Amino acid sequence: MNFQLPIPVNKLEETPAPFSSEQPRLADPQETSRKVDDLTLIDGKTFLSTNVAGDIMPPGAADVGFFCHDTRFLSHLELRVNRRRAIVLSSSTEKTFASQIELTAARATLRESFDLPENTVHIRRQQLISGEVFFDRFTFLNFNRNPVSLSVELWFDVDFADVFEVRGIKRNMQGQFYRPVQHGNCLIFVYCGLDNTLRQTVIEMSPGPTRVEGKSGQWELELEPGKQTQIDVTVHPVIGEGSTKSRAHIHFSNCLRTRRERYSRWEANVTHFSSSHGIFDAVLNTAVSDFHALQIADNREGIIAAGIPWFATIFGRDSLIASYQALLLDPQLACDTLRVLARYQGKEYNDWRDEEPGKILHEYRQGEMTCAGEMPFSPYYGSIDSTPLFLILLTEVYNWTADQKLVRELLPAAYKALDWIDSYGDLDKDGLIEYVRRSPKGLANQSWKDSWDANMRSDGTLPVAPIAPIEVQGYVYDAKFRMASLLRSFGESARADKLKHEALAIAKQLEAYWMAHASFYAIALDGKKNPVEIVSSNPGHLLFSRAVTKDRARAVVKRMMQPDMFSGWGWRTLSEKESAFNPLSYHRGSVWPHDNSLIAHGMTLNGFRDPALEVLTSLFEAALNFRDYRLPELFCGVQRREQDDPVQYPVSCSPQAWASGSWFLMLTSILGLRPSAPRKELNIFNPQLPQWLDQFQIRNLRIGNSRVDLDFTRRGERTFCNVVHISGDKLLVNVAFKN
Repeated sequence: MNFQLPIPVNKLEETPAPFSSEQPRLADPQETSRKVDDLTLIDGKTFLSTNVAGDIMPPGAADVGFFCHDTRFLSHLELRVNRRRAIVLSSSTEKTFASQIELTAARATLRESFDLPENTVHIRRQQLISGEVFFDRFTFLNFNRNPVSLSVELWFDVDFADVFEVRGIKRNMQGQFYRPVQHGNCLIFVYCGLDNTLRQTVIEMSPGPTRVEGKSGQWELELEPGKQTQIDVTVHPVIGEGSTKSRAHIHFSNCLRTRRERYSRWEANVTHFSSSHGIFDAVLNTAVSDFHALQIADNREGIIAAGIPWFATIFGRDSLIASYQALLLDPQLACDTLRVLARYQGKEYNDWRDEEPGKILHEYRQGEMTCAGEMPFSPYYGSIDSTPLFLILLTEVYNWTADQKLVRELLPAAYKALDWIDSYGDLDKDGLIEYVRRSPKGLANQSWKDSWDANMRSDGTLPVAPIAPIEVQGYVYDAKFRMASLLRSFGESARADKLKHEALAIAKQLEAYWMAHASFYAIALDGKKNPVEIVSSNPGHLLFSRAVTKDRARAVVKRMMQPDMFSGWGWRTLSEKESAFNPLSYHRGSVWPHDNSLIAHGMTLNGFRDPALEVLTSLFEAALNFRDYRLPELFCGVQRREQDDPVQYPVSCSPQAWASGSWFLMLTSILGLRPSAPRKELNIFNPQLPQWLDQFQIRNLRIGNSRVDLDFTRRGERTFCNVVHISGDKLLVNVAFKN
């Protein structure tokens, strides 16, 4: 430490109201929930979420703040000019790392007794996230004919809340808070957590404020006509005994240039997309930048974080599905994700973490509540589907890359994953895998719909565990079938035969889920092996797994396209006809883009291209209503009518990796891309563009050690593919059309 610990306090004091008695604060009704226009900047585990003005408001709200390593290091940030909020003129983001907000000072009566009109003092606010540092730069420019005096205030507060606490988990105790102290041009907030780790927020201000009062810095600015001045604020999170010395060498302009260069290097190596539709290009550009921003470094690899604000960390299911979706964009993302997850593969039988040998983790946290033993996420393994998805991704990566070295490196982890399925996943040895929570702080539901009420029956009751979800049986079928093919190519015929036999046995057991009266599959089997008879989107994943016959696949497609399942914006998670249906809920009637993409992908694999094109169009039309055309984690499943906009889900994550990845998987599907890198082939089956897209170009697509450029052109009902260029290894591109 570079200063003596300040005075301890029993709890965080309330931030003094930055308003005079003559100007009481009026509540802004728009601040009561997350707004679609909120700004989000990201660099891996570090992210900033603000309102459209760049402020962290209202103080301590669950969906705003500056976060790093599962901790909120800034819970309040507010600009005041002449004791009033500035007026927002416009705001925009550059990729996912910088934002530029144009403001003007509100009308005010100055001491010189003339009015300061609106739109005469321009304030440009530039915010940047680089590494673990947050920059906030203010440039004030006077367009008045007269000199103006401006009183500028910046109000700060820090609650050092763990991300679980921000999400609403109550704590019986907290660590020790200390009064903020001024240290040169820095305002420093200090907290010692129950994990005995010191956390500090160091706010550096340049030039130094005229005065510091409590939790605010205040400047008195004198601006001549046409002149400008600048205030820079840099926020540094410090964990442990890190230094609080000045970091003047960390400069806004240098860090902005570094982030741009990082992005350019990454962008040059991934697949490039362009089309005849400029807005669709913008949609894809946003998704590309999301995958760059959401990468978390772990040793020499990077893994895709799930999403912002709740899931900026290593995930099993989400990272695996997002990597699978994004194979069209960059197969290396999947290679690295597999390596990271293999590193944390379960090693022991641990009730607290729901861990078993060979199991792939669900979620890994490093915040105070996890480190102090209040939560079991160090890591936590309560996910029944991460393990088969690991195997599915490994085999599909091989199809795209032919990377034998990667496969041989990960085969030990794959064998352990297969052993987990048989030894621990199948609790009653009936050939199906089930879950039951063992950890008192773990998840009650451990499939992708993991909210407590996701599997509610029509009568409102919850099924008793162990639960065997329908889609997970499809994943296990697919994992074993794929692994049989992979192992056979690596010379392990005996084990391959065994796995293929086991996969076929699973397919037969899916009959236990069939609801003859509904011509559809149940969402799960309960602890007594009785079907949970509700109509949901889960059986659509059986198409992705190719676990059902053609006739059953046709029945699933037909049921999914009924109005009670298809909202007009996409497929709902639950039928509108179910008594448990709630379009405003998390999992009982909402629309999840990633869910839609997996189902659409499965439909194309089974030869049903038209429904996939329809849902691609619906999601594209939905994306037009979100900032930067970014699909959120989910939105409400309210039926679409003429002139409607999609209904926002108030605390949906955005960006969310598997929502952004939906575009790439749906494009892979409708264009019929089926790589076979070990054979040095790219097979393209029945490519088809939607009616609103005449041309689509793919450049720098990686298949094995080859790079290929493709042009797709739609003429009437037919879409044609032209191979423009191939570099690297020789690659055979086969384009097949089937009437």
